[in-house]
Amino acid sequence: MINAIIMASGLSKRMGENKLLLNFKGIPMIEYAFIEISKCCFNEVIVVSQYEGILNLSKKYKFKSVYNKNAYIGQSESIKLGILNSSKCDGYMFFVGDQPFIESLYINKIIDKFNEDKNYIIIPKYGNKKGNPVIFPYNKKDELLKLKDDEKGKKVVNKSSKINYIDVSENMLIDIDNKVDYEKFRGV
Repeated sequence: MINAIIMASGLSKRMGENKLLLNFKGIPMIEYAFIEISKCCFNEVIVVSQYEGILNLSKKYKFKSVYNKNAYIGQSESIKLGILNSSKCDGYMFFVGDQPFIESLYINKIIDKFNEDKNYIIIPKYGNKKGNPVIFPYNKKDELLKLKDDEKGKKVVNKSSKINYIDVSENMLIDIDNKVDYEKFRGV
C-alpha cells in the first residue's frame, strides 16, 4: 500500500504568481496531476497546500486535503504534513503540482518497481535527468520527518544506498518553473 502526497504549497517565486492554478490548456495546471493520480491505485491521496483553491479542487477528486499554514518555512513542511496526515502504508509517493505531462502509465511503473522490494527508494529518470514523483519506503519516515526549512527528499536520497531508478518518458519529468517554461509548454 502506497500513499500519494501531492506537495502544492510552493510560493512560485520564479513565476511571480501561483503557477499551480494557472490555466494550462483549459484547466488549472495542478489538475493534470490530480487526473493522472486518480487513475492509479493508492491507499490514499493527500494534498498539502496553503492555497484554498487547490484544497477545494482536491475535494473534487475525493483526495484528503491538508492546510499548510507554515508554507513559508519551505518544502520540508509539506513533506512532514503529508506524512503526519497519512494512514499506515508501505511507502510514500511524493508528487509536485507543476508537472502537467505526468502520466499514470509511468506512475504505475514506479509503483510496480517499489512493490518488488519495499526497502528501496524509487526515482524516475530519463537519460541522466532524475525527477519526481519519488517513492520513499516507510523505513525512511523518521529521516523525512527530520528535514528542516527548504530541505527536500534529496537529502534522504543522498544518504541512502538502496535506490532503484525506473526509466520514464522525457515529458514525464518536465516541470514548469517560470513564465518562459509556461509559455513554451502550454502550446505543446
